[in-house]
Amino acid sequence: MVIILGDILADYAIRVEQLEIQPKDLQRVSYLALGPGGACNVAIMAAHLGLKVAALGEVGRDLFGEIVLEGLTAEGVDVSGVIVTPDARTPVANVLVDERGEPAYLGYPGSLQVKSLPDTWRPLIGAAEALYADGWAEHEFVPAIILEALREARAAGVPSFFDPGPGNPKIDNTWHSEAAAVATVLLATEEEARRLSGDDDPVASARALLARGSQLVIIKRGMAGAFLLTADDLHIAPGLPVIARDATGAGDSLAAAVMYGYLHQFDLQALGDLGNATGAAKVRKLGTGHNMPTIAEVNEMLRRFGSELTLDVPGAG
Repeated sequence: MVIILGDILADYAIRVEQLEIQPKDLQRVSYLALGPGGACNVAIMAAHLGLKVAALGEVGRDLFGEIVLEGLTAEGVDVSGVIVTPDARTPVANVLVDERGEPAYLGYPGSLQVKSLPDTWRPLIGAAEALYADGWAEHEFVPAIILEALREARAAGVPSFFDPGPGNPKIDNTWHSEAAAVATVLLATEEEARRLSGDDDPVASARALLARGSQLVIIKRGMAGAFLLTADDLHIAPGLPVIARDATGAGDSLAAAVMYGYLHQFDLQALGDLGNATGAAKVRKLGTGHNMPTIAEVNEMLRRFGSELTLDVPGAG
């Protein structure tokens, strides 16, 4: 079972022609969706790839909490470990996507109340195949929960995956550096790697982060692809030339693909092929959540761009 920890929220996605909206403006909305978001996208993508997935986090007993839980359950994600707090409010991200497919985020933090890693989660983490967490902390107590979970996974020999993201501008994000050092696999953009390492060169920054404790560092470069580095190897995975309709969730889809490939012991080339193909399949689709790519769509991207890799379809044959 792969565990997705925290950042369990609802996404309210809106596609507009221009983000330069002024008071009293009226713009046509071409796409509108409400469903699971945040790290739920990683959970759903991992489930689409055939992994068994469970979510650990907190929601309120409200409409958005119901949407998150019902949406994850419909995608085959185990939500039995998600804490439902009656008087809490579920976080919501309003995702505005412009005509170029680039998102902007308006975040409602909600009012979550779990302030430390619950004891009921510890054995689940210790028995997991893998643990994923990101740096989008909705509240000031979330970093301590994630750090404790990453340490728990490390002590149990469970591979962990951490994507810092830009972090929460309302709290001190220096905890990202400690999380990156504890995690087995670090996934970061060039800008995030620069922030964590202090080095402007993406490869040099990845090597610096490897020296601090990570075993695999993946530098995400958008449409340019990715760098994948271990202590002994470097692989450059060029991006795939596709027309991007919506970049929202591209990093989430890549993270799920990396977990799948890592758990199936892919080499760096196969890992890069799968990550890029999954990201490319995502940006061709509008929205996230239930619209994360299917395994058939990922295989289509792999075939189109000449990869020798093909994923097994669960239940086929």
